[in-house]
Amino acid sequence: MNQHLPSRLDDVPESLLDVAETFGLGVALRMMQHFGGQELEFPRRFHARRDPCRGMVELLGDDLGQKVCHFLAGMRMYVPNGKVRRLRPEIEALQTSGRDRREIARLLGVSQRHVRRLANKPPDKLTLFPDL
Repeated sequence: MNQHLPSRLDDVPESLLDVAETFGLGVALRMMQHFGGQELEFPRRFHARRDPCRGMVELLGDDLGQKVCHFLAGMRMYVPNGKVRRLRPEIEALQTSGRDRREIARLLGVSQRHVRRLANKPPDKLTLFPDL
């Protein structure tokens, strides 16, 4: 999974940018590894036994986990897993090599539905007037 994580602060997904800028890139990457693909709802007040604060403390330790929970108090956020940006080219390459979507999903560690969704999705930026 590490191959899909950003290596620079500029590449961190928007939802984790504040966390990365405040607590460092390492904290954002660990959150992506541990909570990737989940939506987290942080309580307004820190409760060590409630999710996601419990998971944050287990992941980052007492002090840093509490600080992150206080920083995100009352917020709901989606923690991306970082795979989407790099999966589309991999899917296209595997399809051109003759592999079916079931095999591609198995190789990439995602669902067939996700492979189908990315393979059928138009490119991100289609220009209406490419010559202008």
